[in-house]
Amino acid sequence: MGIYKVAYATGSRADYGIVKNYLKLLNQDQEIDFSVLVTGSHLENKFGHSVDIIKQDGFKIELEVPLNIDNSSNANVIHCMSVALDSFGKYFEKQKYDLLIILGDRYEMMAVAIAAAMQRIPILHLHGGEVTYGNYDEFIRHSMTKMSQYHFTSTEVYRRRVIQLGEDPKRVFYLGALGAENCCKIDEKKVVEKVKMLLPYKYWVVAFHPETLTDMDVEHQVREVLAALEKNNDGCDIIFMGTNADTKSDVIRSTWIDYVQQHNNAYYYENLNVDSFLYLVKNSIALIGNSSSGIIETPSLGRYTINIGDRQKGREHGNSVIDVVCNRAEIYHAMEEVKRKIDENEKITNPYYVKDTAENYYEKTKDILNEKPSVLKEFFDIK
Repeated sequence: MGIYKVAYATGSRADYGIVKNYLKLLNQDQEIDFSVLVTGSHLENKFGHSVDIIKQDGFKIELEVPLNIDNSSNANVIHCMSVALDSFGKYFEKQKYDLLIILGDRYEMMAVAIAAAMQRIPILHLHGGEVTYGNYDEFIRHSMTKMSQYHFTSTEVYRRRVIQLGEDPKRVFYLGALGAENCCKIDEKKVVEKVKMLLPYKYWVVAFHPETLTDMDVEHQVREVLAALEKNNDGCDIIFMGTNADTKSDVIRSTWIDYVQQHNNAYYYENLNVDSFLYLVKNSIALIGNSSSGIIETPSLGRYTINIGDRQKGREHGNSVIDVVCNRAEIYHAMEEVKRKIDENEKITNPYYVKDTAENYYEKTKDILNEKPSVLKEFFDIK
């Protein structure tokens, strides 16, 4: 055994927050030369410059690739992808890794995956096999699966789907979702003061992103969400979370900020570290929106999710998720249903939770490294 060179590529605060505890275990291993490759919204001030969180956590950042994100149109997003592809392609030409780890379904991560695959760098893909019919993440995720040699899935259903895509079952492992376990390991020392100050109050958390594969108008959607919140206020506060870097996300961001400026009971947080975000949701009434965190993490916090629209359509979820169309009346009635469920003290289940997920991810990664990762693979036909 020698020293293994391993990197994790990240494009947003969302994916980094999910994997942080897993990365810590890799970083502590004396046989692993571990680093983080940073791009996407991490390096943008308007998204909170979340690369600072990675630095505060003590990880070595070996590369930063700014994309100067303009998400006003799909053409501009595609240009960001081309910048990432060119930059990472040149970088991987000179810097070789025994294993590159990537998560999920972001457009900037697809560019990283293509560059690594073309430069013959083995890829470990996290959260493959999932479906989200309302977003271009859907086909990006499956494309990244085909460029990867190893796969950690969050449920058994998703493991079988990755195999259905032609991946060797010996390289596909159901280990649970890191985010679901993170909820059980909140470090309250890292929770920022502005979040702790909210605890005496009742509040809803809103985490909403664009649908990029449907005909839904973003401006119409945010009006419907706000109308429901206005109708079901009951003196509760509203906490709006910063949106992602998808096409037209700036429409959501500017609408939330305008609303907060006009209402004393509303707050907007562009960027929170993972412990602060989870702590915020854990002490809320419920999470409202269409974020994957409402499906995967929020149930482990013992909170309900009002899942709006088609962005997460197709994702497996537990009994705490209430699906509604983006209509003010439906959202309002779902908020009333949440209040009833809280009073009834219903037991919440989470199909994504597996005990010791981060440790299992780490140990299986070491097994892969010790077996010397290979880029060679054949299509696995289901008999």
